Formats: sequence, structure tokens, C-alpha cells
Amino acid sequence: MTKTVVSDHACKHFMGRRPPMRSVSFGEVAQQLIDVWISREVDQPAILSDVVGKQLSVNMVLAIIEVPDSDPTEFGVNLVRDYSIPTSYADVPEALKSRLPLLPGGRLHQSIQKAIASRRPSLVSETVRHDNMQTNFEMLSLPRKTEKSGGDWCLVFGVVNYILRASAIPKDLDGIDVAILQLLREGLQMREIGHRVKLSPRTVEHRVERLKALTGARTLHDLVARSL
Repeated sequence: MTKTVVSDHACKHFMGRRPPMRSVSFGEVAQQLIDVWISREVDQPAILSDVVGKQLSVNMVLAIIEVPDSDPTEFGVNLVRDYSIPTSYADVPEALKSRLPLLPGGRLHQSIQKAIASRRPSLVSETVRHDNMQTNFEMLSLPRKTEKSGGDWCLVFGVVNYILRASAIPKDLDGIDVAILQLLREGLQMREIGHRVKLSPRTVEHRVERLKALTGARTLHDLVARSL
């Protein structure tokens, strides 16, 4: 059984707090956290979260996992900073939102379990699919260094790189359609694609429209996203 608590910091963020002027990368923030974790005796997770809390981008998640001594199968999640990029997908399952890197299937992610068990940082990068959706994320787990009575904790920092519909591209496309999709991903225009595949731009457009119909894509951007 789990419970999720959204901190005051997260609430303020949802009420219109502006993101930092310069976006920092997942690697930069993760390195800062690891450096502090290594160099200091961190007994409270707030020491770590305070180091980077104001730097985080809107696609980043910062949370504290709290595990009581009495029942390690139960845990709480204190969301210090939640993922807050809007999406037009009305059917995105909760499993693919920011909770997934923390709680896939309602359980602690195995990398978090590994960090707590080994008392060492754990880093993971994954693409996870659920029904017709997929998400890609990176996550760092920093546990309490030493086991103590009174409960355990693990700081979790993650970035959700994207949430997309899973590929709906048919497997039996001919070589020209496969080439067109690849060139679309590379940002080429219809005329440029036609030159590469030796077809007229109009013929390329017809093929693209057929691919959109096959996949249910509404726009060219949607088609490219679904083909990833």
C-alpha cells in the first residue's frame, strides 16, 4: 500500500511558478546530487533535495521515498517536484506519468530497491510501454548511506524525456515507405524526400497521407512521433 504526498514546493510550482531561465540537464543535476551524497554525511533527504530543488526543469521529478521499519512492503512518496508538462493525450494512463519511474505497477522500481538494499546510488535509463503509450525516462536513486532504526528513505530524481503513443506502424511496409519515414524523422521536406527516393513530391505526399491513415495519426508531427 502506498501514499503520495505533494509538498508545498510542488503545489507552488503548479500555481504558476516559472521555470529557471537556463534548463539544466539530467546529468548535471545527477552529478551534483552524487557529489553531495559522497562528500557529506546525509542523514535527512532534505539536505539533498535542497541542493537542486530550484534548478529543476518542468520535465523533471524529485521525490523522497519513505519506508517504515515495520513493513518494508509499504512506502510513502513525498513529491518535492512533479512533472508538469501538459499533454494533449487524454488517455495517458497514470502508470506512464511521473509516478511510473517511481512506482511501476504500484511497486517500488527495482533500481530503487537495489539502491536501498546496497546503500549505493543506482542509475537507470528506460523506455516503458503501457498499452498504446510509451515513456522514456532516466532516474537516479540515492539511499540513506547507513541503515538505522525509525524508518528508511531514498531520494529519487528523474527526468521524463517523452510520453508518446507507441509505434502503430505496420511491419509490412515497402522499402519506399520505410525510407520516407526515416527521412521525415530527419526533418527533410517533401521535395527533398522525393529527390532521395526518386519520386515526385506529390507522390511522396500521397504516401504520407496513406501512412497517416494507417496509423491514425492526425498530423505529420504525430506520424513521426508514432514511428519512433
